[in-house]
Amino acid sequence: MMELRRLTMVNWHLFDAEDIEVRGNFGILGENRSGKSTILDMVQVVLSGASRNHLRLNAVAGEGSRGRSSSKRSVLGYCLGTLGDGEIRRPESLTYVALGFEDPEGLRPPVTIGLALEARSTDAAETVLGRFVVNGKLLTTTDFTEERDDAQYTVAWDDVKARIISTVGTANFINHRDKATDFVREYMRRLVPSLPNAEQSAAALLKAVVNAMSLNQGYSATEFVRRFILEENPIRIGELRSSIETYRGVSATIVTMRKKLEALKALREQVSAYAESLNQKALEDWLSRRARWLAALAANRAFREEIAAARRHIDSEQEDKDIALEGIREANQEIERLNAAIAAHAAKSGRDQWAQNLRSIDEQSAMMRDAIRRRTQAAAGLAPLSSTLGEGGAFKAYSDLAAAAVPEANPERLREAERAFRDAAPTVVAKVEARRREVSAEIVLLAREVDELRQVLEQAQEPGSAAYLTRETKLLMRRLESAGMDARPLCDLVEIIDPAWVPAAEALLGRDREVVFVERHRIGDATALYRDGRREFRGASLVSLNKLEEFREPPRPGTFPSLFRTDDPDAMAFLQRRYGNVRLARTLDEFNLPGRALMQDGLYDDGLVRSHRSIDAREHKIGKAAQADLFRNMRETFAEKGGKLSKLRQEEKALDRALSAIVILTEDENGIWLADMLAKIHGWSTERADVEARIAAIDAAGDGGLRERLTAQKAFLKRRGDELVSIEERTRKHSIALAVGERALDGNDSVEGSNMSLRLARTLYGHERKSFSYRQGSAAYRERMRALRKPNAPAVLPPAETARQAAAIHRKLGQDAMVASERAEKQNRQAELAARGALRDYFNEFGVSGQVGADSPLLNEVKPWMDLLIEDIEGNELRRYEDKAREAAERASTLFRGEFVNALTMRVSKMERDLNALNRSLRDHPFHNERYSFHRTAEAEFQPILKVIEISRISDEALDMLFKADVPDDFPHKDTIKAVGQLLEDPEKDFSAFEDYRNFHTFEIHMEDIHTKARTRWETRRNTGSGAEQQVPLYVAIGASLAAVYGSASNGRGRPKGMSPALFDEAFSKMDGKNQRAMMAFYEDLGLQVVIAAPLEKKAAIMGYMETLVEVDRIGEQSTTDVVHVGRRAREEILAMNPEHLTDEQISSLMAAE
Repeated sequence: MMELRRLTMVNWHLFDAEDIEVRGNFGILGENRSGKSTILDMVQVVLSGASRNHLRLNAVAGEGSRGRSSSKRSVLGYCLGTLGDGEIRRPESLTYVALGFEDPEGLRPPVTIGLALEARSTDAAETVLGRFVVNGKLLTTTDFTEERDDAQYTVAWDDVKARIISTVGTANFINHRDKATDFVREYMRRLVPSLPNAEQSAAALLKAVVNAMSLNQGYSATEFVRRFILEENPIRIGELRSSIETYRGVSATIVTMRKKLEALKALREQVSAYAESLNQKALEDWLSRRARWLAALAANRAFREEIAAARRHIDSEQEDKDIALEGIREANQEIERLNAAIAAHAAKSGRDQWAQNLRSIDEQSAMMRDAIRRRTQAAAGLAPLSSTLGEGGAFKAYSDLAAAAVPEANPERLREAERAFRDAAPTVVAKVEARRREVSAEIVLLAREVDELRQVLEQAQEPGSAAYLTRETKLLMRRLESAGMDARPLCDLVEIIDPAWVPAAEALLGRDREVVFVERHRIGDATALYRDGRREFRGASLVSLNKLEEFREPPRPGTFPSLFRTDDPDAMAFLQRRYGNVRLARTLDEFNLPGRALMQDGLYDDGLVRSHRSIDAREHKIGKAAQADLFRNMRETFAEKGGKLSKLRQEEKALDRALSAIVILTEDENGIWLADMLAKIHGWSTERADVEARIAAIDAAGDGGLRERLTAQKAFLKRRGDELVSIEERTRKHSIALAVGERALDGNDSVEGSNMSLRLARTLYGHERKSFSYRQGSAAYRERMRALRKPNAPAVLPPAETARQAAAIHRKLGQDAMVASERAEKQNRQAELAARGALRDYFNEFGVSGQVGADSPLLNEVKPWMDLLIEDIEGNELRRYEDKAREAAERASTLFRGEFVNALTMRVSKMERDLNALNRSLRDHPFHNERYSFHRTAEAEFQPILKVIEISRISDEALDMLFKADVPDDFPHKDTIKAVGQLLEDPEKDFSAFEDYRNFHTFEIHMEDIHTKARTRWETRRNTGSGAEQQVPLYVAIGASLAAVYGSASNGRGRPKGMSPALFDEAFSKMDGKNQRAMMAFYEDLGLQVVIAAPLEKKAAIMGYMETLVEVDRIGEQSTTDVVHVGRRAREEILAMNPEHLTDEQISSLMAAE
């Protein structure tokens, strides 16, 4: 093999002139910024021929963002010695970098490859003077420099070239200045003989080398394969893309035109609906006007018939009225004569005097009964009071007797009871009045309390209200919140930890439970507001937050603040400031100690005075639970006091009634008591019976039949009067009908049937008749009249009724027509709005028209324009675009089959070959008893495209169906062709994704145990495994990739092996010693020359595997190297000294020996 033996740098970054002699695997060690990566970048620049297409300088540093431009290093910067912040070591530079390769077996001549570069700080990029390959010599810095005046100078490129040619001859010096690819292919002929020196092979070689340097553990298997394994070889599909975009554009235009056509047809439906509703409204208006005229005409005829009939009835009733009046006059004369005769007979017999006496008795009895009724009702009202008074016996006896007072009652008992009642009345009145005053006073106080509770409970229902706070506190908080401050009372901010201390804590805090907190920076504003409303906020308190800063420490155990829990530091600071020195005493001995103290029962010592602090448990308000209990207690108290208030008011009313009853029962009624009243009633009853008997005796003697005749005459008079009333009622009705009919005829145009309304209806119909077809309108009118006539109507009716029914039918028809007209008008408005909305939508989507606008007349302008446009689209424009789309589809199908499918097939086949070659290499070189292999899966998104490749291999004609809408149902590849068409036609799909064939598959690494055949996916191990388990598959794969490119792992004979450098920057960072040793053995088995750049602290870890160690030192702005060659035995001893390489038995024996 051709082994890298020498690295030569002249004017490369911090190196002025440096030859690094190496052999075998070698490590480059140094501190950060010493120049390790500079050396690796130099190797990369030489191998790539300074091609910007492949360079990734300081690649590991650039992996943070996974981009090529992430690192700021450049070849120009290396040549000028850029230091950072715009500083450079060399304003201009002539730089030489070279790599020397030598066959350890001496079978082939050495080869040096290198670059000659010229750089200036004023230029944007370096200039490549030469890309040279020297066969037969390992160049050193002396070939590029010369000593003059005890100093070393860089030799011009032409002189260097002459030196080399003079040494090796013209045939062994090849220079490819202009093209980096030719330079790479040139040295590949000598250094990579196993790989064809084609351009693609050169790209694969550079990709593998650079990938190894930029390897990072953060890649997934898919990312790794796409980035490091597969060649970046995009498909040139410019013409296909253009054709498909043309097809997409034409298809989009067709879709737009079809949408345009659909929109126009929908608009046509809306315009047609508008025209139909307009025609329907015109018909209904015509029918309505005609119906109104005919209804007015029929109603006018009905009025005239009713007026004539009323006049005939009035004349007939007048004759009957004259007869009735004559009979009434004669009856009245007879009644007057009989009354005079009866009066003369009564005066003669004395009956009038006795009748007067009877009336006098009845009047006196009625007055006395009224007085008795008032007293009995008052006595009944006293019954409830008698049980609550000390004198209740007398009251009850009298009340019972008075309530049941009748003329037949025992007068003596009633009199005695009344006397006892009157004697006790003054005392009872005094007691009742006193009780009433007490009840009234209680009502006033209790009503005020109930009103206050009601207000509090009503406010509590409002959002943000707190029923447990006093009115002043709530007012202060509302004012503060209105000013934009966060106002919180102490009782909302703290919770009492120990329930046993709740009563004492609530009582000690007292009014402090409602002190208000605001934001610390707003205390000045809050104080100003509090001061301005000092009269309104009397009783409310505001915390001085600016005086709490020194009380931020946690409360001491056993003190009053330790009883509380809070998330608000200001609340705890307030408790510390105000009550921080109050001790919690559980015994009297503790209580008696000096200082302030509080016991659970509320006994409190403020340091000088001892008192007992207590508060009603229903008024506790600290914490959410106490506030809820307080609200519930307030509701219970409100219900309790409300019930008590209701009872007191009922009692007040009862006392008022009792006082009124006592006043009534103690009245004298002109000195007459209730017993006397009953006696008088009894006497008048007897006297009345005697008077009635005398009148009856006089009536029994008779009056000669005068009264019978009077009764008969009165009956006759009543009949005649009733008859007259009936006549007059009928006459009145007829007169009203006459007046109504005449008034209706003379009424204004709002009265249907009036002369004025008839003339107006005739005029309106006359105008309306010309606006619609008479033949069509009259036919519709007759049809509706037939539908409205009742089938079972009487054949013969009075003329007025016949006219009225005809008017009703015409009126109903007109009303229906008006309703239908309104409905048609509404439909017309809706249709117009819908049509204009559709027109606006059309303009918004397809652009405005120069012929019509959204407000143009629909029937006169929009409809002709719309019909013409629909005809034009259906007949000409759509067909033209469909033909154009067909041509574009055929062109795209041809290009897709001939350009894209073939190119993709070639790249997929090459991918398969590359993966197979890589898998073959991995199959022959297992790692940790695991055989690695790469597997691919088609991306679902590109599945149809990959199926097309398979179809094209079977039947090339099958792709002719692409972009055709009429694919036969029995076509075997219909679904695939349809899916491909949808994918290519999707306007949202970026077609550039099709250019990179690597996007068509996802990849996975499988690890198979060579003994158990158990398989593990790397993605699973990557997500759950250790750092080493995540790194190992990538290093295995990149090593196999390099070996496949170099051909170093091939076992074939007769084929010379070339170079095989594997460059890693800070490699194996996550691996332990065992994995590092296995990986180096794996690379050795692959025939790779491993080059690792690592920090100095990794020296012990890699020293046992490296034949050469290059230590880079930086002093100031210059770097130098020291090279140490480590022999095999030294390496073995170093590995043996590393405890990581010892077995458990070896470690045990060493421990036992010590």
